[in-house]
Amino acid sequence: MARFETALRMMLKSLTMLSLAAITHAAFAQESSVKIGFAGPLTGPSASYGKDLEMGARLAIDEANAANIMIHGKRLQLTLDSQDDQADPKMAVQAAQRLIDSNVVAVVGHFNSGTTLAASSVYDRSGMVQIVPSSSNPTITHQGFKLLFRPYGTDNTVAEAAAKLSVQTLHAKRIAIIDDRTAYGAGLADEFDAAVKAQGGQVIAREFTSDQATDFKAVLTHIIGQQADLVFVACLGAEGALIVKQARQLDYRGALVAGATYANKNFLSRAGNAAEGMYAFEQGAILDQLPQGKVFLASFRAKYGADPIGFAPFAYNDIWVIVNAMKAANSTDPKAFAPAISTLSFQGVFGTVEFNQFGDLKNPKTTLFKVEQGSWAPVKS
Repeated sequence: MARFETALRMMLKSLTMLSLAAITHAAFAQESSVKIGFAGPLTGPSASYGKDLEMGARLAIDEANAANIMIHGKRLQLTLDSQDDQADPKMAVQAAQRLIDSNVVAVVGHFNSGTTLAASSVYDRSGMVQIVPSSSNPTITHQGFKLLFRPYGTDNTVAEAAAKLSVQTLHAKRIAIIDDRTAYGAGLADEFDAAVKAQGGQVIAREFTSDQATDFKAVLTHIIGQQADLVFVACLGAEGALIVKQARQLDYRGALVAGATYANKNFLSRAGNAAEGMYAFEQGAILDQLPQGKVFLASFRAKYGADPIGFAPFAYNDIWVIVNAMKAANSTDPKAFAPAISTLSFQGVFGTVEFNQFGDLKNPKTTLFKVEQGSWAPVKS
């Protein structure tokens, strides 16, 4: 009898293990593994921005995987393939081709306008969905590429707000512009120039430099000689910090205004006391004043133990553009979910995400910041 009971227990245990194995196998069989690409500067001078974007994308992927999203009867399981473009257009083309070759279903990238413009035609030729996280040159979405979307504001957004601040609020009479001749810098400078003139203001100097320069004293000396009462800086923050420091070293006392990549601790550590009183515009609204923004900040801090530099929320939104398109189409096939992107409407970190006829974000927001007592303080959105 004892032998029979022992044999019965062993048989039941074996059957239980087999059943569990079958259930586990079935669960795995019902997963849909999908790879999304990311491209941005993970090394080099702009690496902090690229890593910030990547962190936002990974946070969204973690949340999507934890949400048990079912697509065509299978649980969605996302992974991220990250490629470093070093903020270099040539490297961006190579990164784009690597992502295409690795069979990602869509790409979040790139960081700056020059790399995005260079890579966008590569994606378009291959039929790859591209979601642009932070490149603001207006021409990007006017190339006729049907699979390119940008849930981010353009240079027009910042330029118009900056011109209004300069002419109507600060009452600047003699405005000078410095740009670094990159796709981002030149595009922003051109838009600001036009917006100032439309506001009835006067641009008395346009100075050009490069994104590799470190000495700006010659152009600043010329601007000071022209008696400019406001200088608009159209380049990335790492470069702009040197411009701001050298302007104050030359005893320039007029207003300093800039676009994106400035309102963060990294810029302040580079510029030091020279940044006091300057203004900068960032795309998006003030995170901790928005319901979804507060949720995002809490999740980001819990995962990484720090605040984002400023771009992570946009890459986070980009992943959800892709996921929500898959949900709308009930498919992970790009040919099926790509057409759904243009009709999306969902609540992102900064508010409603919807696209216009060019694939740009409808109703983009921008926020004005000012350095007060060594810290960036939001003025208004």
